[in-house]
Amino acid sequence: MKKVAIGCAIAFVIIAAIGGGVVYWGYTKVKSFAAQVQELGQVADIEKGVKNTSPFAAPDDHLLTAAQVERLVQVQTKVRARLGTGADAMERNYKSLFDKKDANVTDLPALLSAYKDLAHLLIDAKKAQVEALNEIGMSLGEYRWIRSETYRALGVPFVDMDFGQIAERARNGQTAGTISLNGPVNGTGPEANTKLVEKHRKTLEDNMALASFGL
Repeated sequence: MKKVAIGCAIAFVIIAAIGGGVVYWGYTKVKSFAAQVQELGQVADIEKGVKNTSPFAAPDDHLLTAAQVERLVQVQTKVRARLGTGADAMERNYKSLFDKKDANVTDLPALLSAYKDLAHLLIDAKKAQVEALNEIGMSLGEYRWIRSETYRALGVPFVDMDFGQIAERARNGQTAGTISLNGPVNGTGPEANTKLVEKHRKTLEDNMALASFGL
């Protein structure tokens, strides 16, 4: 249950900061962060390597299929295998933000700056994710939806941090990207999904950090 506790901590941090929803970072705050970890700007380019670019239309009933959940686990497993011990380092970075008293989302740029190796890990992980998606022929849009609905069904809140988008927009002088609160914000969704994902709970909780970093 440790992973769940971490996820809940994130939810409370976000809710305390903005009352739920989406956090918008100002360009001036992100500019300094992006300058220190410019490597993250590569993420958007790496994502262009996903071969299936078909638009994904999420079903109105929000129902997952067993195959979709299994593919999510399959992709995350391949990412972990590529990272090796780096996956543990990513999890420590993820957790460290919430070890400090009165942590809030404005600490995230400092977190990435303090752990510059995390940028390299995220790039390597993103490459592995793209390769895995191409192997199963899945689009990035569908994968993101599956990930969001799966953790929602587990009752595990997490923050989807699209650092690639943040760095890319900041580099281009545009409005910074967003950090979105995902998971059971508005309930856990269909009961069928809850039953479907339960057998993968341990693996999915172990992969909480990957999910939070957009993997």
